[in-house]
Amino acid sequence: MLETVSPKWCSENNLIPVGRIEDRVVIACTDPDNQEVKRKAKEAFGDKVIIGIANSKSVAETIHVFELSRKAQKTSPKPLQKNDAKQVVEKLPVEAIEAGASDIHLEPLKDQMRVRFRCDGVMMPHSVIDKDKVVSVIGRLKVLAGADISEKRQHQDGRILFENPVTGQNVDMRASFYVTIFGEKLVLRVLSNKVEMLSVDQLGLTPKATESFYHDVLDTPSGIILITGPTGSGKTTTLYSCINYLNSIERSIITAEDPVEYQVEGISQCSLNIKIGVDYKSTLPAMVRQDPDVIVLGEIRDNFSAEAAIQAALTGHKVLTTFHTEDTIGSLLRLMNMNIETFLISSTLVSVLAQRLLRKICDHCSEPHMPTSGELKRIGLTKADFADTNLLSGKGCEKCHFSGYAGRIGVYELLVLNEQVKDAILRNTSSYEIRRISFQTSEMTTLLEEGLLKAASGQTTLHEVIRHLPRMEKPRPLRELRPLAGIR
Repeated sequence: MLETVSPKWCSENNLIPVGRIEDRVVIACTDPDNQEVKRKAKEAFGDKVIIGIANSKSVAETIHVFELSRKAQKTSPKPLQKNDAKQVVEKLPVEAIEAGASDIHLEPLKDQMRVRFRCDGVMMPHSVIDKDKVVSVIGRLKVLAGADISEKRQHQDGRILFENPVTGQNVDMRASFYVTIFGEKLVLRVLSNKVEMLSVDQLGLTPKATESFYHDVLDTPSGIILITGPTGSGKTTTLYSCINYLNSIERSIITAEDPVEYQVEGISQCSLNIKIGVDYKSTLPAMVRQDPDVIVLGEIRDNFSAEAAIQAALTGHKVLTTFHTEDTIGSLLRLMNMNIETFLISSTLVSVLAQRLLRKICDHCSEPHMPTSGELKRIGLTKADFADTNLLSGKGCEKCHFSGYAGRIGVYELLVLNEQVKDAILRNTSSYEIRRISFQTSEMTTLLEEGLLKAASGQTTLHEVIRHLPRMEKPRPLRELRPLAGIR
């Protein structure tokens, strides 16, 4: 489609082809009723065209990307020279994006520098940089990141805005320089500006948990919704899925994040900057004065942010935030240990959603798997528990770089605070007692139990479940878990 027109032609006519449905070309433009636009489109692509409407910003951005990709095609890239640090620096981000990596690690060793990518949460070897190139590669990356090139004794941070020469898309990369005994180690966190916003239905909660999360959590008028888990467990994606659901013309949503990772139209987002005094302490009181309906805090870090979230919830606001704990009950205990009064926790906290990300089995090389005695012993189940299930494992193929996995899925533990759980918190009971009451009264399933359900349905492996999910106590049999999760 794009071969028949030029970026200049698209810009002059304010339209661009965006796809094909059977033998018909789909055209995006700002004014589909304009007869001149229709005539121009038919001249270029024939009579069989579908004219669709798009806002002017989207059309302009797409034409700009088209123009950049056309320029990149005309300028053939130079072959990678052995001692050309510039080529190494330009090539690494492109290869990381193609591999779907979230982080690029450049690690100095005794005689060379090792490069590894983190793909689907796992470190994978990529290449090696010769010792004589290390200084110039790190130096160039420091210049791009705005770091001090002469400082090699202290840790530094920076940011690189990289333009992909293949697609023309801008990619934001956060840089962290860390001083080691063999030189400076660099980690680049790859943050795409064009992130697909998932709906709550797409997160991967079980049918019953999804229904409960909508009706008993997101649709409540006020209170705190906690999303918890370790770094890299997908908390930010879940947080923005909730924002996406709540975002409407009738609501005022305001955020304080460090930093803003996804830009959402229609909400007021603040990126914290400690260097100029824009921190939680100055921002949280200002947020409440902005007359918001929904307050989003990037993270609860200390007593001040925890108390501010509780005060906002007490005054009738809905508060969404993240927390770093192992599971749902752990969040309650940590709030108690932060000297937050139990009556404040029970009166303001609506729900805690704990989560992890597990690697999905590659569709191209999956094969049936029989659980080993070691796996069964570690999860406390028997072979009979996995009768009539679809346990699989990945053999490894070119499509998945011989790892057996491709992509990731979310595993969740949803605790909705009902009256019995709130009463247990008020009585300051043990974590075991709160967990027992949650099981009995709210039909909660643990992270391990949800992981086992996903493994039994062939989405992930028992190895991933054992490797990533906390085992607080023996899971219930799958036949009991399926009705609780709404799975037939």
